Amino acid sequence: MKYFDLHCDTLWECYEMRKNLRENDLFIDKSKIAGFEEYVQFFALFCGARPPQPIPGRRALLDLPEEQRLGAMLDTAREQFSRNRDWLYQCFSAEDLQSPDRRGRAAAFLSIEGAELLCSEEHLRRAYDAGVRMVTLSWNGRNRYACGAATDNDEGLSQAGKALVRRLVGMGVILDVSHLSDAGFWDVCVETEAPFAASHSNSRTVCPHCRNLTDLQFSEMVRRGGLVGLNLYNNFLRDDGQRATLTDAVRHIEHFCALGGQDILAIGADFDGCEALPEGFSTVADITRLAEELRRLGYPQSTIDGLFYANAGRFIERML
Repeated sequence: MKYFDLHCDTLWECYEMRKNLRENDLFIDKSKIAGFEEYVQFFALFCGARPPQPIPGRRALLDLPEEQRLGAMLDTAREQFSRNRDWLYQCFSAEDLQSPDRRGRAAAFLSIEGAELLCSEEHLRRAYDAGVRMVTLSWNGRNRYACGAATDNDEGLSQAGKALVRRLVGMGVILDVSHLSDAGFWDVCVETEAPFAASHSNSRTVCPHCRNLTDLQFSEMVRRGGLVGLNLYNNFLRDDGQRATLTDAVRHIEHFCALGGQDILAIGADFDGCEALPEGFSTVADITRLAEELRRLGYPQSTIDGLFYANAGRFIERML
């Protein structure tokens, strides 16, 4: 099975908890992705929360001065990709996915989750040169550019945020509206006609969480030829406090397909970035269970292939 995932927080866990991509107790490492025919992962450089307990000799990211946080995360990515280059190949463009130098290795792209990591034009240039090719404009809170949906869905982009949108589009960096407020989403639509992504967001009609996309937002992304990654976080799949199942994930897929979104749907599972996933998920390898469930339900293989790899692959080829 080929698998292309738009969002994980594994590098942040590697930084905060001193873990290694090669072997760990997280969702993603060398052995856990070994069963995939092709594996492509956007690794997020996360701006956010503190670890559950301090690690001796390691300052939590939020304990660093703001202007040092991007460097800490870029250093982590550089170190981890270097130490694991026998099985992991960093990509800077769509062409890198087909490069002979990759030689069957898993492909890694970099993204930023929370544009507060971009304190200046110098930070933006450093991020781009290091391979960052997708940026969420906010995380849950408010930053100099935008406001997260979890803080105020009615607050849009600042003037600096609107300028950042135009700058990112001009550089060829993918805009990511996951976490962004509703008002911010529509501000992005005013600032650019470029397609953009929601790397890890679900349907607000199916699960009425502020982090999920409304039908109108999703339809706008269909119109633009954007990309939406299904998030497997329990609270974004269902809102009744019960443990999610594969059936809940399928409900979101079905609703998005009913809105004409079959060709823009992908997976952004949020591995290592959320507290609870559906029953039966303990590593990235368990994503095959969702594919098996869709086959059992009679989904065409072309739809399954699109969801798990081809739709994201086409979008990246077009955008990068």
